[in-house]
Amino acid sequence: MFHLYLPLLVLFAAYGTSSLLIRRMIAVAVIDIPGHRSAHASPTPKGGGVGVVVAFLLFLVPLRGLCGLPPLTMEVGGLWSAVTLLAIVSWLDDVYQWSPLIKLAAQILAAVIVTLTALPVDGFTGITALCVAAVLSVGWLVFVANTVNFMDGLNGLVSGVLCLSFLALALPFWPGDSQDLRVASALTAFGLLAFLPFNFPNARIFLGDVGSQSGGLLIGAAALSLATHGPMALPPDLRAALLVPCLTGGLLYDVTITLIRRALAGEKILEAHRGHLYQVAYRSGVPKTAVSLVHWGFVIWGGCAFAMTAMPGFRPSEGIGGVAITLALVALPQLLWTAFVLWRVKRHPVGRW
Repeated sequence: MFHLYLPLLVLFAAYGTSSLLIRRMIAVAVIDIPGHRSAHASPTPKGGGVGVVVAFLLFLVPLRGLCGLPPLTMEVGGLWSAVTLLAIVSWLDDVYQWSPLIKLAAQILAAVIVTLTALPVDGFTGITALCVAAVLSVGWLVFVANTVNFMDGLNGLVSGVLCLSFLALALPFWPGDSQDLRVASALTAFGLLAFLPFNFPNARIFLGDVGSQSGGLLIGAAALSLATHGPMALPPDLRAALLVPCLTGGLLYDVTITLIRRALAGEKILEAHRGHLYQVAYRSGVPKTAVSLVHWGFVIWGGCAFAMTAMPGFRPSEGIGGVAITLALVALPQLLWTAFVLWRVKRHPVGRW
């Protein structure tokens, strides 16, 4: 029976590796200097995501083998290569502050690699449908990677959301889930669990772009896995893939509503700013810890909403009506949070946002 415990031992090895590397990155001290957009007042090391990413890359293949999966497939190789590419470019950007265009090019290339190795070519009726799906997949992965990066501004917010999301994805009962997804999700979650004590409630180190962008790519790729590995994977099962937007709804909503608001106001949507809802809430006097915990709550709520509406036995879950009900449930706390932030701003003005 000992072999049954070997995967768990590997997960704890990943936890330990991530923790050791995070401590090392604190000593390396690539410093994040506070600016006008920052929520921290004193210079703090960044690059803690190195521990999370390296643990994932080191242990993914052996963990798959111990769980009875093919250690290395085309899809696994694509994901491994894409994460490696994006992590290296993001880490160098953390150190040297490269042009945003370089980061965008790396995100697009990483998304293309994941898409080419994850989409089932024989699952589409023609080349046009395949090309449309590929473009949407690349766009989705780039958007999620940037969303996670944009939202990584408060202690524990993004790292906690990702950790809870991957822990949820490691559970075995979701429609469209697979052992491949559960293994990768559990491994990522353990790496993030090692990071959280260094970042929440007090930050000794930040994820940095290397952690946030790689984490965003992985959580985006999880949606592709759900869409292409379940019993309805041919054609891709978008209903099953909806789980990831449900879990990360707080991040996706904040970025989307902020981009729309800035576009309608005629502002440059790609220009650095501090107008995200979570930033405005903090600037209005809501404690950082409370803002992060609210977003953790969004993950739990989103998972429960999906479970209630997408699992077998819920009759309205079929078709577009089920999707609408799920999205409405996920959006409800986001709308309440928006109303609360607006109320706070009226009582505690924060200036331009």
